[in-house]
Amino acid sequence: MINTEWYSIRTLTLPATAVALLITFFIVWLILRLQFSKRLSELYSDAIFTFIIVWKLSLLVTDFRTVISNPITLLYFNGGTLGVYLGVIVASLQIWRKRQRLQLEEQEMLAGSWAIILTQSIYQMLAVLLNDNNTSSEVITLAVLSVVTLLILWKLIAVKQALLLYTLSYLIVAFLQPLGIWQTAVAVSLILLSLGLIIQHERINVGGKK
Repeated sequence: MINTEWYSIRTLTLPATAVALLITFFIVWLILRLQFSKRLSELYSDAIFTFIIVWKLSLLVTDFRTVISNPITLLYFNGGTLGVYLGVIVASLQIWRKRQRLQLEEQEMLAGSWAIILTQSIYQMLAVLLNDNNTSSEVITLAVLSVVTLLILWKLIAVKQALLLYTLSYLIVAFLQPLGIWQTAVAVSLILLSLGLIIQHERINVGGKK
């Protein structure tokens, strides 16, 4: 979706996509905190914090001279698309590194895969609701992702298949959106799909050893 709206929080003005992302992070964290273990919600919040920090500091890579001459720009700007990619990759690697140290149980790994799907789904829905894009593409996005997410939450589909189904559904929906499949969210979805499949593979291995 194309960002068309901006929202002001005191002196800070944020694009609708950033607002959608922050709300999504809080909702998914709260679900993990209330429904699953504290350490799983902490792993999620740590990954989110890492993503935000890397995303903001990536401005050092994309516009080093401006940051050096005026460091306060780090508060108001970020590294853009490159920063998003770097943030997602670093946060995913952090989860990958911590997974064994925390010795997550099979149920926690399962919840981790659900969290990946929920993060993408809630964000996409909020991005649609907070922006003003082509009506038909918005309706299709909401309808398709809502149905797929409900099927997944009702556990009518196995986790591995759910990850693949959600990603495939989003790729199809993306074709009908203004930016097509070349939007940043598509690449991020593929990265998160890979992370989810890895977590799911380890969950099966953990379950098989019991």
